[in-house]
Amino acid sequence: MEKLVEIIKKTYDHKACLEIANTGCSNGACNRHNYQADTLLLYMSYSDEIIKYTSERLGYSFLSNLARDFGSPLKDHKDQFSWQDVVSACPNKDDFKHALVWKFIELVAKEKSLEIT
Repeated sequence: MEKLVEIIKKTYDHKACLEIANTGCSNGACNRHNYQADTLLLYMSYSDEIIKYTSERLGYSFLSNLARDFGSPLKDHKDQFSWQDVVSACPNKDDFKHALVWKFIELVAKEKSLEIT
């Protein structure tokens, strides 16, 4: 199976990646992945790659904080819980996954926008 990083880089040209990197997915820049149905399909197929790629660049604390943004009740004593615990307790998992895929796309777009064409 092809890596999602490569799929995203093929899906968006350099100009589109610049726009995604500068404005983010929430502003409609990633027009092929605007809807939650689209991003959830990507998450279902590529969750391991998405989590690995994102956490390598932003740290596992990003995943925990994102889950907290979407209602995970594990807010106190942050050092007592793994990122998996915090995500598991998140009541809005689809919203979390959607936002995580968007962050992944933004990171890949930034990477591609910095490549020499």
